[in-house]
Amino acid sequence: MVALICLLLPALIYSSCKKQESGAGTDTGTAKTEAAVKQKFIAYYITDGRNPTFKLRDMPDGVDMVVLFGVKYWQYLDTLKYPAGTGMMASYKSYGEYFSDVKALQQRGIKVLQNVDDAASWQDAKPDGYATPEIWATTLKQTLIDKYHLDGISLDIEHSGKRPNPIPPFPKFSEIGYNGWYSGSMDANPNFLSCIGALTKYFGPKAANNTQLHTATGLDVYSWNKIAEKYVDAIDYFQVQSYDRKITDCQLMMNYATGTNKIPASKMVFGSYAEGGKSQTEDVKLAKWVPTQGQKGGIMVYTFNANVTYAKAVLAGLRSSD
Repeated sequence: MVALICLLLPALIYSSCKKQESGAGTDTGTAKTEAAVKQKFIAYYITDGRNPTFKLRDMPDGVDMVVLFGVKYWQYLDTLKYPAGTGMMASYKSYGEYFSDVKALQQRGIKVLQNVDDAASWQDAKPDGYATPEIWATTLKQTLIDKYHLDGISLDIEHSGKRPNPIPPFPKFSEIGYNGWYSGSMDANPNFLSCIGALTKYFGPKAANNTQLHTATGLDVYSWNKIAEKYVDAIDYFQVQSYDRKITDCQLMMNYATGTNKIPASKMVFGSYAEGGKSQTEDVKLAKWVPTQGQKGGIMVYTFNANVTYAKAVLAGLRSSD
């Protein structure tokens, strides 16, 4: 497993959804079950300026949610310090144009979420330098929901901090679809969990404002089991970074998530790594795949605008199963 992108900022570390190691396995198919609820297609849009002619408004029909990735929520708090057209806002020349495109997506029925990274500061209950998780969560709500009218957040849970001590034993590959812990991740101690708890007051199914709360991670991070155990009912979707993996591996992940973690299959969204460009055929199969537990929650693509042809093929695969 390696991080895709890293950008060091004051007291914060930016890294993209990680690239997981491939596990053994061959592809397989399962009988299609009747779809009670349409699967979600979640597209990550990277704002760092790549593929500059493809804007948010160019997302095709069939996309259900877009996650804004690269740009950080705290850049919205000081647009003079972090001007558009530079760095992680290089895709847009102005914040006005950017949020106009966000609104255009929403008018088409597409929900728009902001990515939020976990950080070592969560383990001290001072997320991103805020005095308390409650103050931090309130700031996110006031900025993302009240001011900019986004539809929720997705938590990128994979960054470095203190590991659990002792490190717990890891399940067998046949039980989880991974070979071991992702050592670059951190423990979800009580302080860390309190940060997620504070967010659930304003985001997700436990909030009273019809917003979304997702996680995006692998089952191999140290925090996975603790987050699932405590917040399974407070999270809309668990996005799995199942990048470049076979369907058989993903079935093992689903077995663990639904069996050990008691996560409904309909909340499990599996990941396609369009940015890497290596597994389009397999990812189209993944989009069409029906787990033995029943219909999955859908597919997420990281990152849509980095490889639009690949991403559209996965989208077509998912929508063919509607």
